[in-house]
Amino acid sequence: MDEGFGLMAEQEALTELGQALASALSPGDTALVLKASVLAPTSGGQLLAMNPDGAFESPEGRFNYADMPTAAIIALEKLRAAAYRESVGTWYSIRLTLTVDGSVSAEYNYDDEPEWDAPIDPVAYLTDLTKFPRSPEHQPEWLTAKIEEARTRRPSP
Repeated sequence: MDEGFGLMAEQEALTELGQALASALSPGDTALVLKASVLAPTSGGQLLAMNPDGAFESPEGRFNYADMPTAAIIALEKLRAAAYRESVGTWYSIRLTLTVDGSVSAEYNYDDEPEWDAPIDPVAYLTDLTKFPRSPEHQPEWLTAKIEEARTRRPSP
């Protein structure tokens, strides 16, 4: 791995992500909620600005959509790399909440298939596995199936 990983690097990346997201807060916002799925070649998600006067409603309350700052995208990728553990892998999706007082909480999904707005080519999972290797015993069944499908479509040299 080229990037730093481990608990210290993970905490630094989480702090960097929180700081980058803070720039997306607008007057009246109470929190930002980031829901993202990330693979080495692609990512997707949404940033919700929780606001009592928000234009949209969810079970969590009213919100507006916010633009993801470029620095936050970079920090998100750093966080995922920092969370990598040899042969175990890293997370596939995250739900992060940043409150206006600056507290950050994050929930990571290491094992369930991430949700995407559009279908993802299985080759993306193979590319991700190359960057963040997981030994077979740490590959969920859905991931093993995606990798097998990708390998049949893109045979090894």
